[in-house]
Amino acid sequence: MAEYLTLPVGNLHLVPDEISDEEAVFAEPLAAACRVVEQGLLPFPKDNRVAILGDGKLGLMIAEVMGRECGDRKNVILFGKHENKMALVENV
Repeated sequence: MAEYLTLPVGNLHLVPDEISDEEAVFAEPLAAACRVVEQGLLPFPKDNRVAILGDGKLGLMIAEVMGRECGDRKNVILFGKHENKMALVENV
């Protein structure tokens, strides 16, 4: 793994002071989750259900985005191996 990385300046974005580093690290995965939902699932019929396979960071974020888009999180079913991660989606 490289110790240093060179990127084009256009790839960099200034994080506002009011957003902590702990929050800022989720910008890219959240953008990816939104893009996945936009590409394949919108517009989403309100009476349909969606299954998400995998409880990794992207799967959890897709579940959150879909739950908000559907208006009813009961229509979003997350499949995964980690009960603690699955509980995060149920408690949101």
